[in-house]
Amino acid sequence: MSTPEPDQGFAEFFRGCLPVVTRTLTALSGDTRVVEDIAQDAMVIARHRWSDIHAYDKPEAWVLKVAIRLMRRWQQRYAQETPLAEVPEVVQPVHEVEALHSALRELSPRHRETVALHHLLGYSVSEIAAVLMVGESTVRTHLTRGRAELRRILGGSDE
Repeated sequence: MSTPEPDQGFAEFFRGCLPVVTRTLTALSGDTRVVEDIAQDAMVIARHRWSDIHAYDKPEAWVLKVAIRLMRRWQQRYAQETPLAEVPEVVQPVHEVEALHSALRELSPRHRETVALHHLLGYSVSEIAAVLMVGESTVRTHLTRGRAELRRILGGSDE
């Protein structure tokens, strides 16, 4: 039987990809209540499509695209009820990474996504364009504006 091979490949992919998707969604949304569910949902979809996506150059990028779409839908559905950028004011960021994640959440969704995919995950402009289904020039624009906004938020000079 040839089914154990794809299943085994997915198990290994799952172990490596789930933490990346979870970290990315956490950095993008800051709402840890739903991140794990959305990441799991994206992985379930990937499992159902594994026969197609296992041959992709970066199947992880496909899963990230699905996860980001699921997160956007969740945000649109529940934005009125629960603000996603809601971070307790009492908790001060202890590490630079937490400060960066907090600053990322202040960016617009597209700036947040492009900056996180590029700087946190190391995706190229063309890979980000494929994940977000936009042109490369759009990605470069979002990166430039997102970086400038991050510098402003983090207290750096933007001039």
